[in-house]
Amino acid sequence: VWTTVCSAKDLKPNSLKAAFGAGQDILIATDKGGKIFAAANVCPHIGTPLDQGTVENGAIVCPLHRSAFDLKTGKLVGPWCPAPPLIGPLTGKLKSPRELKTFQVRKSGDNVQVLLDVNAKGRFDSNYWRGILDAQGKVDGGYY
Repeated sequence: VWTTVCSAKDLKPNSLKAAFGAGQDILIATDKGGKIFAAANVCPHIGTPLDQGTVENGAIVCPLHRSAFDLKTGKLVGPWCPAPPLIGPLTGKLKSPRELKTFQVRKSGDNVQVLLDVNAKGRFDSNYWRGILDAQGKVDGGYY
């Protein structure tokens, strides 16, 4: 479903903006020409938000480890976790390199809309508790 996540007036060229839609954290990015892109606002490395990062040479750059992801495809551009020296590459070995999830995006009037699976969070939550004891102690997530 096309979901409005922010106003186009809030965006500046070569910038990142955190947004929220359909239960998902979304990152709205713009290139130097002002073209709009959308991705998950979570670094594939350790799950930190990317909105404090930067847009450099057509890529979203993680503020912590400087991993860069292509604006259009989300593919890793350059080395995985190059910073800080020594620590970044070591923590990069904890998880293999991954792509950043991207979404289709469009402008509708002054609104920025992202094509989101509105059932994604519900599907994740319904499977999350399977086999894990919940607060009631029942394995299947049901209540006594």
